[in-house]
Amino acid sequence: MNDKIKVLIVDDHPFFREGVKLYLNTDSELDLVAGVSSGKQALEIITTTKVDVIVMDLQMPGMDGISSTEALLERDPSLRILMLTSFGGGEKIQQALAAGAAGYCLKDAPPAELAIAIKAVAEGGTYLGRGITSQTLTLPTTKAAPSDHFCMESAGFDTLTERELDVLRLLAQGLGNKEIAEKLYVGDKTVKTHVANILQKLDVKTRTQAALLASRHGIF
Repeated sequence: MNDKIKVLIVDDHPFFREGVKLYLNTDSELDLVAGVSSGKQALEIITTTKVDVIVMDLQMPGMDGISSTEALLERDPSLRILMLTSFGGGEKIQQALAAGAAGYCLKDAPPAELAIAIKAVAEGGTYLGRGITSQTLTLPTTKAAPSDHFCMESAGFDTLTERELDVLRLLAQGLGNKEIAEKLYVGDKTVKTHVANILQKLDVKTRTQAALLASRHGIF
């Protein structure tokens, strides 16, 4: 089917990668494009193959998940990247989300949760796996990495309309455009317009960055 979600897996552990591939192949809504072992290979894949969601290992030798996420989104900003991690907190996850990843899922999560996470980010939502903490969502205010530049002060919340704030609050809860539209009784296109305005006014590139910024400033 043409409407299947096209998924690329990036993980340097062959056994884990093959296990994920086997499970995802059983889901009729997902179309597994390929499984590769590095961000460099992923960059090569997306130049010739349509990909909707990339399931990205956080810890990889050489080009890690954060660097790979930045490079992939620079090449194709429409990509949705779901980070995989073996632990539920820490600076690495902060950096990954700040780099533009749509969320993360723990490697020890049930296989069904990974499928749910893939579908959530594919629909425009943000997925945060079990073990998420307020500390994880709060970006550091000192020694910020280059990808954290959007978290500085003068965030621009005062420029948002009441409706845009409504959309931002729902976006920060991880809802996709369709779910937001249903809750606010508006059309999908209207939500897309609001989201575009929010990103522009807050000077961020992705929905996840907007959600993180909202969390840091208590916009809930």
